[in-house]
Amino acid sequence: MMNSLTSRISYFKELSRMRRRMMSSFKDSVKASDFSTLSQKKTSEEQKVSIHESEETMNYGDVERIAQKSVARVLSLFERYGNSEYTIGEPMTITEHSVQTAYAARDEGENEEAQLSCLLHDVGHLCGLEAHREPGMDGCGTEDHERVGAEFLGSLGFSPVVSYLALHHVNAKRYLCAVDPQYNDSLSPASKTTLKHQGGPMSKEEVAEVEKDSRWPLVLRMRHYDEAGKKPEQDVSSFLRSYENALLNNLRESISKQLSDDDAVLSEFAQSYVVSEEQLASYEENGFLIIRNAFSNDEVRTLPKMARELERITEDSETRGGRLVHYERNADGERRVCRVENFVKPCEVWSGDSYIGVVEDIVSQVYGEKAVLFKDKINFKGPKCAGFLAHQDATAFVTDELANHHISVMVAVDHASPRTGALQVARGRHKEGILMNDAGVIDPDVEKSMEFETVNVSPGDLVLFDSYLPHRSGPNTSSTEWRRAAYLTFNKFSDGGDCHESYYKAKEDAMKTGNAGAISVNKDFGGDIIE
Repeated sequence: MMNSLTSRISYFKELSRMRRRMMSSFKDSVKASDFSTLSQKKTSEEQKVSIHESEETMNYGDVERIAQKSVARVLSLFERYGNSEYTIGEPMTITEHSVQTAYAARDEGENEEAQLSCLLHDVGHLCGLEAHREPGMDGCGTEDHERVGAEFLGSLGFSPVVSYLALHHVNAKRYLCAVDPQYNDSLSPASKTTLKHQGGPMSKEEVAEVEKDSRWPLVLRMRHYDEAGKKPEQDVSSFLRSYENALLNNLRESISKQLSDDDAVLSEFAQSYVVSEEQLASYEENGFLIIRNAFSNDEVRTLPKMARELERITEDSETRGGRLVHYERNADGERRVCRVENFVKPCEVWSGDSYIGVVEDIVSQVYGEKAVLFKDKINFKGPKCAGFLAHQDATAFVTDELANHHISVMVAVDHASPRTGALQVARGRHKEGILMNDAGVIDPDVEKSMEFETVNVSPGDLVLFDSYLPHRSGPNTSSTEWRRAAYLTFNKFSDGGDCHESYYKAKEDAMKTGNAGAISVNKDFGGDIIE
């Protein structure tokens, strides 16, 4: 169903959205003018200059945005997961250790790039925590955290030195243990434990090989800073933000170099949200993935405004613009908007890069290839409104002729909790295919065998889930709170191409013949549809 993790990661190391857009724009201009008459508008040399200028303007105009989002991604990881215990036997947090290590490098006169390398060397542990990966190495952290961290930093656009030092700080420990018995004796119990899982001391051949690397002395110095950054009594975690400008400077310079080098291509998702390898593994295992902070603060604040505007314009049949609108009667007998479908493409803001573009990028990373929007809707779960019965989305797409597999993304507009009818998922049950159902609704006896967990989200959070993942939601028992959420469903472009228009044409036809139901082709809605 999915590509391997390796193929996904390599795929996104070979793409650049900005360059792809530039080439697409150029192709469109060529289509609009016959090659035979092209010389009448511009000479070939003038055309080349124009293209070059367009590319340069587009690329370098985006550097700051890419850098800002990459920094936000890193700082969010630290702020959400950095207060976790660093490792067993060392009573300090990852953030404390990371900042202490950076400060140790600073105190020895290392440059800004080396300090950042020290600050970020353990980011792989944070990636593991974000993906809810079970600690490895006898409970001492994320297995292969050095590799996970290096790949993650590279995908964000950090300089090769930063990624290199993150990758090799474990090898430095193995080296020093091989050449310096006293160093081995000085290791903490936790570090000795992890050493067993990291390959133990280097062999003579490995020692000889790494000593050929001109960067090796810096790696060794960094390792000593790593050991110096383990002082439980020294809490410097509050100084994490002091490195924000340094992070930005490194990214600006590194990204600019990558964009100016014809042979080096930046991961296209350094512009938005980079899904880590650990998150990809978690998605495959569990069938869903929670992504937080995918949007900027301004974009998050705009979500409720857009939802209210959508609710307003759909009240008038003349302003619906092809949108499908459903209403329900709540527990008090009040008429409430329940769902608006096919809303993205008529809405310029939603269909732009800030929202659908970011989500499409994330789903493409999970698929390992380009994803395209299949269908879209917003559920308006107002006060005392109904929830949805346990079901699978794989049975709800009108026809199997359009695409074979889908990933849906819930974009939280409001806070969600059990009281407001939050999404509930059955972890890992997507691997079982289509379960016994009645038009998508899972048989109650089968449902009893499932353990559902509530997904608590805040505005702007995303929840990706496989179309085979069983899920449900309870009613909104609140008297005042709304729980609105957009659901954006995607398919691989290689699996049917752009099916959006075809899907809604098929659904319209099904509704006309009475084969689509009142709110969907399924019977999963637990409320009373009145329109």
